[in-house]
Amino acid sequence: MNGMTGRMVVVGALLLLSSWAVRAVGHGEPVALRQPFTKFPRSLGDWRGEDLRFTERIETKLGVTDYVSKMYRRGSTDVHLYVGFYASQQHGVMLHSPKNCLPGNGWFIARRDTTTVDVAPYAPFTANSYTVRNGIDQQVVIYWYQQSGGRIVTNEYLGRVHLVVDSLTKGRTDAAMIRVSVPFEDDAAAAERTALEFIQAAYPALAGFLPHEIASSTSSASTQPPTP
Repeated sequence: MNGMTGRMVVVGALLLLSSWAVRAVGHGEPVALRQPFTKFPRSLGDWRGEDLRFTERIETKLGVTDYVSKMYRRGSTDVHLYVGFYASQQHGVMLHSPKNCLPGNGWFIARRDTTTVDVAPYAPFTANSYTVRNGIDQQVVIYWYQQSGGRIVTNEYLGRVHLVVDSLTKGRTDAAMIRVSVPFEDDAAAAERTALEFIQAAYPALAGFLPHEIASSTSSASTQPPTP
């Protein structure tokens, strides 16, 4: 068994085990947002946003308790922010991974990488950074998950393991997926810098909505699991 095959076997086993475990432990008690996302600000620093709501069919498919979908603009630069929050999760109603949703909507993942999000006074953390293409359109997509207790996760399989542990030890399975997308023509690195700059303005606002305690840069506790 070569390294790639071995990794695929391990990933498949983890997925099957976590899926079984999620069915077995239930979905935990719902945990509410600090305030509804209808109050999420349209102005973030010098960024100005407008709502981009999904159709009822898509909302039902996502199964989110509440969500933010806004297109922010600064000058000629656009940034799309999506935050999907689940008050509790169970089999069939769980976080949707961009790894599956993007290809399902016609986007080819051309690059998979990670980047560091560093927004004071919060502890720096690692997020996924993808370059995606759909015809002539290109975007940089930065995303991560925040789970109960403020844990930040980039690996979906590891996230399911934590989900099971949280259900058993805390009676909680609440989580959010945060995704920032920036279209670009030629310079993906510049688009990533724009996304990270936007997160500087958006993350403190988001912290006032999510029910998770977010570690500060002075916290000694590590909230960062291994990345995929």
